[in-house]
Amino acid sequence: MRELNKVTTSASSAGHHYRSTKNADQRAMTQPTTNHSSTAYRSFYPPPHLLTLPSRHLNRERIATLINHQMNTNPGTVTINYSNGNVYEGSFQPHGIGKLKYADGRISNGIWKNGTIIYEGELADNGEPHGRGRWTYSNGFYEGEWKNGLRHGEGMYKWTDGSSYSGQWKDDKKHGVGVKKWPDGSSYDGEWRENKKHGKGTKRHANGDVWYTGDYRDGRPDGVGTLNYTNGDVYTGQWRANKKHGRGLMTYANEEIYEGEWRVGVRHGSGSFMLTNGDVITGEWINDKMPLDMY
Repeated sequence: MRELNKVTTSASSAGHHYRSTKNADQRAMTQPTTNHSSTAYRSFYPPPHLLTLPSRHLNRERIATLINHQMNTNPGTVTINYSNGNVYEGSFQPHGIGKLKYADGRISNGIWKNGTIIYEGELADNGEPHGRGRWTYSNGFYEGEWKNGLRHGEGMYKWTDGSSYSGQWKDDKKHGVGVKKWPDGSSYDGEWRENKKHGKGTKRHANGDVWYTGDYRDGRPDGVGTLNYTNGDVYTGQWRANKKHGRGLMTYANEEIYEGEWRVGVRHGSGSFMLTNGDVITGEWINDKMPLDMY
């Protein structure tokens, strides 16, 4: 007796096809279209026992008709009757690479997972996001440019907590120039390197007032910059690892002024301190102590 050919599934960037494992002739069959909520799903995983049925039992028109009927009457489930008498009843969920046709005629390529489209946009031949597209994550979504499956180029990520980043990306990381906004309304506008603030940038309070503007390194003020304290003090000068370090000018809210050297956040080294009455104290400072305090 001649052995019956059996079918398996083969995924490709254009969708899923049935093929003969015996002849390996890559004969693609037209996929049935299922109408559901005014959309048409064009790619799906077949029911489990469809993988081992003899090919002579696959009645394509019958499968399409039954799936259309069942999806319209009971969305999410299907009943498939095969010509040999076998019956499949169970779930139907798009999963993998597919095409979504909207009721208004728009067509979108994308990636599906358990019945939900998680990526919608351009794809490379290997099925990875490449070009422009939108990926929905559990904590938000990214919409913008992709390269070889990674966020790369211009794009925006918006988190579910209300924070967002809009700007340049490289190899899936914030890299270049961009704006980060936090849920409390504060923001950073400037340069980034591998997900960290790095280069020139400005951090603002929720009301728009500047908190710090200047150089950043590895996410912290480092270099030369100006910090506006909430109590009214203003420091302009050198920074190292988020600490005042080097030479700088501090103008206090009470109009006193210190200009001189700093070390790890405190006045240390040569400097001058001008009191509100105009008197000036000049000398060597040690661990934030005035020269007169040494005697």
